[in-house]
Amino acid sequence: MRHIFTTMLSIKIFFQNRRFFAPAFLYSCFSLVFSTWIIYIPYIAEKLNISEGHVGGALFFTSLGSFVMIPVSNKLIDVLGVGRQAFWGFVAYAVSLYGIFLVDTYTLLCAALFVFGMMSCIFAISLNSLIANIEKQAGQYIMTGSHGFWSIGGIIGASIGGYFAGKYKMPLVHVSVVVTILVGLQFWLRKAYIHIKSEPLEKGASKRFPIKPLLAIAAVGMVILASEGAIADWSALYLQNEVSLKSYFLGFGYAFFSLGMTIGRFSGDGFSRKLGSWKLLQFAIAISVAGFILVLFRHPIVSIVGFGVVGLGFSVIVPEIYRLASNIKGIRTADGVSFIAATSNVGFLTGPVLLGFIAEVYSLFVSFIILTFFVSSAFFVTLYKRR
Repeated sequence: MRHIFTTMLSIKIFFQNRRFFAPAFLYSCFSLVFSTWIIYIPYIAEKLNISEGHVGGALFFTSLGSFVMIPVSNKLIDVLGVGRQAFWGFVAYAVSLYGIFLVDTYTLLCAALFVFGMMSCIFAISLNSLIANIEKQAGQYIMTGSHGFWSIGGIIGASIGGYFAGKYKMPLVHVSVVVTILVGLQFWLRKAYIHIKSEPLEKGASKRFPIKPLLAIAAVGMVILASEGAIADWSALYLQNEVSLKSYFLGFGYAFFSLGMTIGRFSGDGFSRKLGSWKLLQFAIAISVAGFILVLFRHPIVSIVGFGVVGLGFSVIVPEIYRLASNIKGIRTADGVSFIAATSNVGFLTGPVLLGFIAEVYSLFVSFIILTFFVSSAFFVTLYKRR
């Protein structure tokens, strides 16, 4: 208990130093924009009169947009620098949210999600590269804690935002308030990180990009981010269709998921130092699987708590794989993190699509059973790599 309390104090470093807070807060902004989209998925589906399968098909275009921008995003870092790309990437990502809510046909929804995916990729790759560079330059563990700010944004966006979305049903007003506040805050904070550039390749290192050392890390990242994306996009519909929860409580599944993520992430850096990366990943994945089993009970309280347990397990996985990727010898921090961010982001956006098609053929309950087995496979990857 004392160890947990001590590691939770890592949040203090962000509020004592603007150099760490400003880029970490970008994760909250990222999550707030994303959660504003996911809580309106049932609304969009009803507005356009589309099925779960059609929603999954539309989400595919988000994946496609992200995939197209992977090589471009990495090249942009060399031109703009990670700090500048992270700032302008967020502005573009936030503004692209409008397209999803302004469309009135399924075809235009697919096009809007394609653009949304492109902007998401540019922003995600630059943001994770930015934190990895700051962590190295400062000699301070902040990767997991920075991702904790994503969880804080998710809690606020899914619970408070979800409540107002269900009660007032004014999506464009909601989007405008979120985008205006967050972009305004980043214009104020940007001086703390916008000047940061990626470090050059070490002397004597091969210019040929070594993919092999990153494969196991990328495999875990894709599985977990695919699962995280599935929870983000489908938790509300799962609680509505499989658990029969009232509309203004639908955001609580993702909110509890984010709460679990927050608790784990603000204590993850300490556990990483104590256990080592691969052992920590094993424990985390095992906790996640236990959470999925609770979700499958289809009881309102048990399922919502289950989402929280999954979040607790997932909390340290993504930051840990970025840390592993940023410390491989012979690979630039930006290149290692960009590769993992790119592959993981594809997983994050592809997972919901697959679940949508399975839900269309069978049900969301079957989709979540498959998701449980999918996450279990990541455990064996970490077991093999650790040995």
